[in-house]
Amino acid sequence: MLIETARWLAAEYISKYFQGEPVELFPDEATEDRGWCYLFYYNTKRYLETLDPDDGLVPGTGPVVVVKASGDVWMLGSTGWAGDLAAYAVRHGIA
Repeated sequence: MLIETARWLAAEYISKYFQGEPVELFPDEATEDRGWCYLFYYNTKRYLETLDPDDGLVPGTGPVVVVKASGDVWMLGSTGWAGDLAAYAVRHGIA
C-alpha cells in the first residue's frame, strides 16, 4: 500500500474520534514504516502549529496503525503498543 493511501485511511479514522478541535497527522517524515504497517502520529492542528504542549491532546493517545496488506486501521494506546503490534502480527500470520 502506498503511504498516501495509508495516510488518507489514518486521517479518516481519526476524524471519527475527535470532534471539535481539528486533529491532524504529523508530516510523513514522522511516520514509521514497520514493514507490514505504517504508524501515523497525530495531534491537534494548533499543537502542530505552535508545538506548545498546552495546545495538544491529553496523554494516552497512541499512533494510528494502517496495515499495508489489508487496510485494517486501529489506534494504539500511548504505552505498551509494541506488544499489541506483535500480537496482531502473530494472529494474522505476519510475523
